[in-house]
Amino acid sequence: MSQATTSQAKHPADPTPPTLEGKLSLLKKLRDELGSGDTIRRLFFGDLEPIALQPGGANTVVHLYNQANDVTIAYCSSYDVFLAARSGRVTEFDPAEIK
Repeated sequence: MSQATTSQAKHPADPTPPTLEGKLSLLKKLRDELGSGDTIRRLFFGDLEPIALQPGGANTVVHLYNQANDVTIAYCSSYDVFLAARSGRVTEFDPAEIK
């Protein structure tokens, strides 16, 4: 076995879903879990723009827009938690979605 093959065998494949639907499905499974914000940052690395603030969650919800996928994510920064996602550039979510 070559060194490259051995190296690949020791490291599991990247678990990041390749499609937007897969990414959002994973986030929905992690909804309201402490630390799920890390998953947001991993899935949409380098392409999250804060576009709005809204009361909700534990205090204030930040709306993060991902231009590459045209999706907005509602994120509670107090607990580093994913709350919701919607297609397009959304500046206000339904309060029931982000409580």
